[in-house]
Amino acid sequence: MRQTKEIFAEYSRMRDNGLDAKAALNVLRYHIEVLSKPDREALAGMMRTRESGAVVGSPAPAAPSTPTPSPAAPAVPAMPNPTLAPAPPISVPESSVPRPQKINSIKPLGNPTNGTLSINDSLAEPAVTVTPNVPIFSAPAPAAAESDDVVWVNCLHCGKTNQRHEVFCYSCGQLLEPVKGAFDTRVLGESLSTPLDSQHFGPDSVLVLRVRGSTENYETRPQKSDHEIIIGRSTKGSVLAPDIDLTNKQGSDLGVSRLHLSISFDAEHESVLVADLGSANGSFINGQRMMPKEVRVLRHGDELRLGKLVLLTSFRHP
Repeated sequence: MRQTKEIFAEYSRMRDNGLDAKAALNVLRYHIEVLSKPDREALAGMMRTRESGAVVGSPAPAAPSTPTPSPAAPAVPAMPNPTLAPAPPISVPESSVPRPQKINSIKPLGNPTNGTLSINDSLAEPAVTVTPNVPIFSAPAPAAAESDDVVWVNCLHCGKTNQRHEVFCYSCGQLLEPVKGAFDTRVLGESLSTPLDSQHFGPDSVLVLRVRGSTENYETRPQKSDHEIIIGRSTKGSVLAPDIDLTNKQGSDLGVSRLHLSISFDAEHESVLVADLGSANGSFINGQRMMPKEVRVLRHGDELRLGKLVLLTSFRHP
């Protein structure tokens, strides 16, 4: 659990300093994959809680207490109904009461040509067509289609289906690998070969880093690594150890963070890429500050500065 909390603390630091969730997880992937399944599930829950805006570890809100019923109000005695006196009769003058009109003739129902049905035209009622009350059934409305924005992917470890934006599989807790989109634009290759320049870094090239004022070199081949190369400093008792440790180069005094800078290889363009990991004191290339989430190409002869510690860069092509 201590290792899980330490990884989560480093994840929160990078997120607070501007890195997005994908970039931060990519840096910590190597440390997450070695965790047990319960620890991965606990870490995933902590990360989801943080991204939802809730405070990790805060107590759950107390359930509302059952209200105490208030005593019933005393019954109000019913008021007796007053007896109303009968209304006096109303006399209507005889002249105001209409008299029944005289019926001239009656004819049988049937063909209207055989006579006139005469109950006096003024009293005849128009014929009424009665339509049976038949219920009208309408087709049910079609179910709402699922949103086109929802994309589903299968976990490469257990095969369960997850939403594309999820980072961990809900079934096995493993990290979900990015899947290439079916409608990605195909990039056409260039017909002309690119001449070898200062940014070229081939399959056999070696990246050499030297601390200014020191004769010791750090050599690495990021194209051979299965994860990003991390430059930083180690802490006693910590499980988060960088690949290139600058602790012995006064890294702590010169402002180097534990996970300060990442180095990766771009096979398509045969170049080395570097990115600041939301460090406290920043990363600089040739005096220009790198912003969090900004990916820069590293060239032969560039000067890297982590906080106040300077690294001189060179490429070696055996």
